[in-house]
Amino acid sequence: MRKACKVWSVILLLCTLTQLSAVVLKVFELPDPRATDAASKANAAVVQAFKKKFPHIDLRAFSGIKIDKMDLDAAPLMAIAGGVAPDILYVNFRQSDTYIQNNFLYPLDEFIAKEDPELLNLRVEKPVWQVIKRKQKGQSEEKVWILPYETLVRVLMYRKDVFKRAGLDPNRAPKDWDEFMEYAAKLSDPATNNYGTVLASGPQAAYDWLPLLWAAGGDAVVWDEKAQHWKAAFASEAGVDAAEYYLKILNTPWTDKHGRPQEGYSMRDGDWGYYWTEGKIAMRMDYLSQQNMGGRYDPNLYGFAPAPQGPAGKGGSEINCRMMGIFSGAGVSNNAGLGDRDPVEVRQAAWEYIKFYDSEEARQIRLKVMVENGYGRVQNPVFLKRYGYDELLRHSPEGWLETFQTAMNEGKPEPFGDNCQKVYEFMTYPLDELIKLDRSGKLGTDPQIRRANILKVLQAAQDRTNKEMIGILPQAEKIKRERLAAVIAALILFAFGFTLWRVWKILTPEQRIKPSKSSRRTFWIVILLAPAVISIFMWKYVPLISGSVMAAQDYKLVGHSPWVGFGNLAEVLFDATWWASVGRTLYFMTLSIGLGFWPSIILAIMLQEVSHGKLIYRVIFYLPAVISGVIVIYLWKLLYNPGDAGALNQILMALGLPKSQWIQDEKLAMLCVVLPGIWAGIGPGSLIYLAALKNIPNELYEAADIDGAGFFAKLRHIVFPSLKALIIIQLIAAFIVAAQSSDFILVMTFGGPNEATRVADLLIFEKAYLYLKFGLATTMAWILSLMLMGFTVMQIKHISRMEFRVANGDEQ
Repeated sequence: MRKACKVWSVILLLCTLTQLSAVVLKVFELPDPRATDAASKANAAVVQAFKKKFPHIDLRAFSGIKIDKMDLDAAPLMAIAGGVAPDILYVNFRQSDTYIQNNFLYPLDEFIAKEDPELLNLRVEKPVWQVIKRKQKGQSEEKVWILPYETLVRVLMYRKDVFKRAGLDPNRAPKDWDEFMEYAAKLSDPATNNYGTVLASGPQAAYDWLPLLWAAGGDAVVWDEKAQHWKAAFASEAGVDAAEYYLKILNTPWTDKHGRPQEGYSMRDGDWGYYWTEGKIAMRMDYLSQQNMGGRYDPNLYGFAPAPQGPAGKGGSEINCRMMGIFSGAGVSNNAGLGDRDPVEVRQAAWEYIKFYDSEEARQIRLKVMVENGYGRVQNPVFLKRYGYDELLRHSPEGWLETFQTAMNEGKPEPFGDNCQKVYEFMTYPLDELIKLDRSGKLGTDPQIRRANILKVLQAAQDRTNKEMIGILPQAEKIKRERLAAVIAALILFAFGFTLWRVWKILTPEQRIKPSKSSRRTFWIVILLAPAVISIFMWKYVPLISGSVMAAQDYKLVGHSPWVGFGNLAEVLFDATWWASVGRTLYFMTLSIGLGFWPSIILAIMLQEVSHGKLIYRVIFYLPAVISGVIVIYLWKLLYNPGDAGALNQILMALGLPKSQWIQDEKLAMLCVVLPGIWAGIGPGSLIYLAALKNIPNELYEAADIDGAGFFAKLRHIVFPSLKALIIIQLIAAFIVAAQSSDFILVMTFGGPNEATRVADLLIFEKAYLYLKFGLATTMAWILSLMLMGFTVMQIKHISRMEFRVANGDEQ
C-alpha cells in the first residue's frame, strides 16, 4: 500500500512539474477539431504530431475582431493595439513591410543559423526571398523576418460542367483576354443568376484588377532605387489597358434572351461563394497551392489554367505565401490572461512551431491524411514522388502542375512595399470612379478621349496613393504646413478654453449654497461619489490626456514613439480626404435627423391616440430594436442586392422599372445605410416622447375641446409647446450621436462605393487600426470633438434650465 502511494506521489509530482514548466503559446489560428474536411484533418494531424513532440508547449488559439472583407488587415493590427496579439502572427506579402517597419516581428536569423540550409531552400521558393529577407528602415543589415508555410499562385479556375452546358470545350480554358470575354458572354444569363465570372466588390475590389494590370505590363508599386522608397506606378498606358478591359467585363451593355437590358458579364456583389458552388459562376481567379494543388476540388468538375494573357503577352498570375512570424512582444506585452511568461522560452517555442508546421515531417503527415481521405490525385506530383506515392502519379490532373509552374515563372509577388496592406483600397478608389463615369457616359466614346480620361483618374489616384499610403511629401512643404498648424493649434486651444469656461458658467448656480457644517455628512457624500468620480476620471479623462500626448507623436505600438510637434495637425489640415469625410458626416447627420428624428415624435403621437390595442402596437414598433444590429445590417444588405435576385430589385422589375445598384450607387449609398438605422430606432425613440406625452395634463386637452380645437390645433398649441424642451435636447443629442454612428457603414459598405459613405468616424478608425497612425487618428478625433462641442454646450445649457416632474400613470 505504501509502495503504491509512493508511486502515485511521484506521478503527481511529475505531472505538477510538467505543468509548471509548460510554455503557453498563443497561435493566430489552430485547426478546428470539429471540422470534417480533409484539409482541416491534415492540419489537425500536424498539430497533434507537434504536441506529441513538444508536450511542454501548451498551444492556445487566438480569436480577434473581424471586419467583413478586411479580416487579414484589421484583426491582427487591432489585437496588437489592444495588447492581446498572438505570439505567432500570420503575415502575407502585402502586410509584411508594415509589420517589419513597425517592429512587430522578431528576426529569425538566430534560429535559422542552426538549421540545415537545404531544408530551408526546399521550403522557400526563390521569388519569396525578396519578401521575407530585407532591411528595416534605418538599418544596413538584411534579416529574415518571416517564413512561409504554403506557397500559392493565383490562376484561372473554371467549372467544366458549366462549360459543357454552354457548348464549350471543358478541357480548354480561354488563353487570352479576347477569348475570356467571349467565354464570359456565352456563359452569362443574369435572369437565371448565371454569370461568366465574378469580380470583387467592397473596399478592396482592386484585388481582381491587379492581375489585369500585370497582364497588361504594369505594376501597382515599384521600388525607386534613387530615392530609396516605394512609389505607386499604376497610372500608365498599361493601367489604362487594364481599366478598359475591366470596365468592358463589368459594364458592356447587352440584351439577354428574355429581352431584359443587362450590363457586363460579371457578378460583383452578393453571395458569390454560394453561386460558385451551385455552378452559376463559370470562371474566377483562385489559388493553386504548392502542396495541395487544387485542394478539395474534384478535377472532373473543376479545371485550372494559367491566367489569360494580356497585351504584355503573359498572364497576370500572383505569387503569394501564407507566412508566420514571431511577435516581437511575445511573452512581454501580450500576456493578458496568461500570467507572467519567459520571453526567451516563448520565442523558442514559437520557432519550434513555425519550423515544424511546414517541415518535411509535417508535409508527409498532411499528404498521408489527404491520400487516406481520397484526395491523393490532386496533390502535388512532386510531393507524391518524394514521399513514396508513385502509384498515384498517373491519376494526377493533367495540366495542374504545369499551370502552377507557369504561374511561378511569369507571375509577380503580391505588392509588399510601404503600407501595402492598403494598396487594394487605394486602387479601388479610381476603379469605383471609372465605373461611375462609364455608366453615366462621361468617359466619352472617342477612344483617345476615353483613354485620356481614364489616365487622368488613375493619375489622381496614384498621386493620392504616393501621398497618403506611402507618405511622399517634400520637406519644404512639410515645414510650411507645420508653421500654419501651430497658428491653428493656438486658436483651437483658445476655443477649447472658452468652451470649458462657458460650461463652467452654465453649471455654476447663481446663488451659492452654504457648505454644510456637518463634517460627517460631507464625509459620506464624498464616499458615495468617489467610485463614480474615479471611474469617470479613469475611463474618460485619462484617455483624454493620453490622447492629447499622442496627438503630438508618431505613436508606435512597439518601440519608441518620436515627437512630431504639429506634424499630425498639419497633415490633417491639408488632408482633402479628411475634410471630404467631414462633409459626408454632415450629410449623414442631415439624412439621419431629417428622416429619423421627426418620425419618432409622429409615431409617439399616433400611439398615444390609439384607443384599443396600445400594447400590441407598441410591441410591434419596438421589435426591430430587439433584433441584433448585425442581423439588421445583413438583412438590409440582402434587400439591397443589386442583381436580379435582390428583393427590392424584384419589386422594381415587377413594376416595370429598371434595376437599381442601391449601395453600389454613389447617389443612393448614403441613404441606403441610413434607412436600416431609422427602421431599427424609430420604435425605441418614440417611447421617450410617449412618456413625455403622459406628462401633459388632461385639463389642457379638455380646455381645448371646449374651445373647439381640432387635432392639429392641439398639436400646435399643446403638444409641441409641452415637448419643446425635450425635442431640443433630443435634437442636439441626435446630432452628436449621428456624428459617431459608423457601425452600419462599417459593415455595409466600409466607406464605399468610391468613398461615398466614408464618414469622419470611419476614417479615424482606418487611420488608427489599418494604417497604425494613432497620432494622426487622435488629432482627427480631437478636431471632430471640437466641432461637436458647440452642440454639447447647447445641450448642457438647455438641461440646466429644465424642470423635471413625475409623469402621471397610464390609467387605460
